[in-house]
Amino acid sequence: MLLALISCGQRTAVTSISGKELPNIILVMADDLGYGDVACYGNPVVKTPHLDAMARDGIRFNRFYSGAPVCSPTRGSCLTGRHPYRYGILWAGRHPLPEEEITLAEALKSKGYATGHFGKWHLGGLSRTIIQSEFPNGPSPYSPPWENGFDESFSTESMVPNFNPYYHVGGNIGTDDYRHVQTEPVYKGQRTGGTIWKERYWTGPGQLVDEWLEGDDSKIIMDRAIDFIQNKTGEKSPFLAVIWFHTPHTPVVAGNEFRNIYAKLPIEEQHWYGSITAMDEQVGRLRSHLRSNGIAENTILWFCSDNGPSYIHEYNSAGPLRGKKSELYEGGIRVPAMIEWPARFPNSGILDIPVSTSDFYPTLLAITNTVMENQPQLDGENIIPILEGKTDRRDPIGFISPLPSPLRKQENRQEEQFALIDRQYKIISMDNGSSFQLYDLMADEGETTDIASEHPEVLNDMKDELLTWIRSCKEDGNQNK
Repeated sequence: MLLALISCGQRTAVTSISGKELPNIILVMADDLGYGDVACYGNPVVKTPHLDAMARDGIRFNRFYSGAPVCSPTRGSCLTGRHPYRYGILWAGRHPLPEEEITLAEALKSKGYATGHFGKWHLGGLSRTIIQSEFPNGPSPYSPPWENGFDESFSTESMVPNFNPYYHVGGNIGTDDYRHVQTEPVYKGQRTGGTIWKERYWTGPGQLVDEWLEGDDSKIIMDRAIDFIQNKTGEKSPFLAVIWFHTPHTPVVAGNEFRNIYAKLPIEEQHWYGSITAMDEQVGRLRSHLRSNGIAENTILWFCSDNGPSYIHEYNSAGPLRGKKSELYEGGIRVPAMIEWPARFPNSGILDIPVSTSDFYPTLLAITNTVMENQPQLDGENIIPILEGKTDRRDPIGFISPLPSPLRKQENRQEEQFALIDRQYKIISMDNGSSFQLYDLMADEGETTDIASEHPEVLNDMKDELLTWIRSCKEDGNQNK
């Protein structure tokens, strides 16, 4: 019975929403937060009381998938509802979001939404003249938030330290002195013992934020996001706020307030867990703001991560899952996620049906009765009927991604990895399609036992479906290879 998939009772569905009742929408995303990096997903050390409360009060997804095993492709899937191979962003920090793609911000503006982006962008360069990216191949060509439907922005192109975002205590990235995870205390406003970070926040064309930003980066982001929300609430305008934290992507740094919560642990772990708890506090601050301003009831608040835990260090966790960021094993793509919308879903629950970041776009357009002309083919689907317990997922979720280099996983090869996931089974190829493994995810979420030889008919049917879908993606233009 489908309703049994939601653990805490039936849902009360709103059959229609008038223009005056359009919900506010807030999409929050962590960076490199693994499936096992949140307390409510089983981490015994980290303290995430606000995410835990959100999961307890709303709907927690047990099987939520990022669109890709690295960040830029996933971010594009959030905004377009399409697989990254359809719009040509195959890897992190390489290519811009093409101008012809329809973004969620552009679609919702047609319904009168105010739109804002806050935090990490990583879907294109933010300046035509200033090169600042820390990534090996330099910055992406120009494609900033304000060219993709966002009215307001407080955005960086790529990563910054999680604390004192304009300054890193340690050497430049790529040097022996660079610290992926900080190894000493860092103080608010500190400007000694390290290097000035190249990235800056931008608020619009040519509008670089040059003021020295101090303290926790998640709070710096949330300060701007809450200002936007407060202003739009006062204007009685429905809004879309996309809040993409940098935390806990490297360089991992926590201020003393949050590091000291974990004072009994080695200092690297203090920084790691402290940065997550600092981000969690900002989620709590956001939830409190929505309640105190009377807008929580009809605000969709949706949280997830952009991919699995980083392969650069071992303080993080994919929980019971196999693999990490850059791989299509579950640990690389299954991420913590939860949603609250009390007006539509007053009861809490846990959902075991697969859902992905590509579902944001079609779901939110369906909720707001938005139809876009010349809409390109979507890979996501409207999950409201799933959340209501009325149906299972219509189609399996497909994945294509370049294989990471075995020597430097941030660099990729020409060969590819593929996967297809339905309610029970998953097929995956990690050798450019030369061979496929089959796993029963309902019985073996850790992908420990390949059952391809036991179920050749399942393998062949899913392989045929996957290869057909892959051809569709690769024939759909915008291949920035």
